[in-house]
Amino acid sequence: METLEHSEKIIAERYRIIGKLGQGGVGITYAAVDLNSNQKVALKALSLRLTTEWKKIELFEREAKTLSGLNHPGIPRYIDYFQVDTSQDRCFYIAQQLAPGKSLAQWIENGWKPNEAQVRHIAYQLLEILAYLQSLLPPAIHRDIKPQNIILQKNGRVFLVDFGAVQNTYHHTVTGGSTVVGTYGYMAPEQFRGKAVLSTDLYGLGTTLLFLLTQKFPSDLPRQKLKVKFRDRVSISTEFAEWLDQIIEPAVEDRFQSAKDALLALRGEQPSGINPEKMFKRSPQSRITLIDAKRWLFIHIHPDRSPSRLKGFFHFIHLTCKVLLPCSLLLPIFHLLLGVIPVPLGSTVSLFKYTVADWLGKLFPLFVFISIIAVIIFTVFYALMCLCWIDYYLFTRPRPIQISPQDIQRVKLSGIHLPLLKKSMTFCGIRAKSRNYCFGLFLPQAEKEWLVGELSDCLSKLK
Repeated sequence: METLEHSEKIIAERYRIIGKLGQGGVGITYAAVDLNSNQKVALKALSLRLTTEWKKIELFEREAKTLSGLNHPGIPRYIDYFQVDTSQDRCFYIAQQLAPGKSLAQWIENGWKPNEAQVRHIAYQLLEILAYLQSLLPPAIHRDIKPQNIILQKNGRVFLVDFGAVQNTYHHTVTGGSTVVGTYGYMAPEQFRGKAVLSTDLYGLGTTLLFLLTQKFPSDLPRQKLKVKFRDRVSISTEFAEWLDQIIEPAVEDRFQSAKDALLALRGEQPSGINPEKMFKRSPQSRITLIDAKRWLFIHIHPDRSPSRLKGFFHFIHLTCKVLLPCSLLLPIFHLLLGVIPVPLGSTVSLFKYTVADWLGKLFPLFVFISIIAVIIFTVFYALMCLCWIDYYLFTRPRPIQISPQDIQRVKLSGIHLPLLKKSMTFCGIRAKSRNYCFGLFLPQAEKEWLVGELSDCLSKLK
């Protein structure tokens, strides 16, 4: 893919390139004009021919998928994701609203020296953006917070851009992220191990704020046991200095645990004693509340007030079996009694002048046939009733479960096959030393995967 900044080239018969905005680890970003709306856009491009790592394509697609689901005034609006094939190459493009203004790095290069109030104002806005990202399903981690990726307008409004390194917590906890991404100096120590948590972005924010206050790259500042020492180089209030000290702590457990916690502390409010990054309803429709309180992980799956069709079908089968069971048992007993009770065969006791013996001779085969059909139907319905029992006692019946981390051997998603319904379902499973625990059968698949990931992550920390 040739350099397009001066080519005025039109991409996909819609976007006309007018200049180059920047180049990162994943793609080149151009300023372009949308010919349909005549609005300026940011067009990020990735060439397949010039890409030496498949991981970059994965990150590019992940960025597009993440951006398509974002809706925040501090994040440029997603427009489109497409590809253009030529005889020599295939290029992928992400079109986004162009954030007006200059990056923080450009402001500093131009001689801007912000005071504490201005830096605080930037911190407030960025924390609100990060708090939004951390409230998503699943939470998103930017992983590359730095001055080049923060756009500042003259009126003080801030935009967060370049989601090329974005990662969600499910991808990390379930699949085990190992790719080291970020920018040296602004990367949290855990990123060098290929790990990212919610407070990882807070470290990048803290070092970015230090860059604004000191006018120096964080890598150029002195350190003591990995901790950046900055107090003798800035003129700020003790309160703000203490807040900065905590947000750039090298150890994850010593930092603020989430953007919401950091925002509360910056406002002078007391953060909660639990980890807010995992205390949220994942969506308005979610039934899960997860609370991470240091040595304990509390999971509350709220009862479903509007059961699914499958659950309703199970309950219908359960009620039907209550009727079929006595009927299928009574018919054979009735036949047995007819065979042992003596009947005066010569007497006429019924309509149409038929004797009792005549009636028995005609109806007994019918009774036998009905009994066989009833037994078959009951057998099928009994199997479904067992599923109702599994539903209630294993997945629906509310009961507290308390497990010691030392007893847990494995956490995974397990499956159950329903041959009669030609359907397979998954549930969350915990294998302990004494017994196995199953739950979450009727949760959405994404929430099951997320929950298993959170449990696995918590278990690895506690052990």
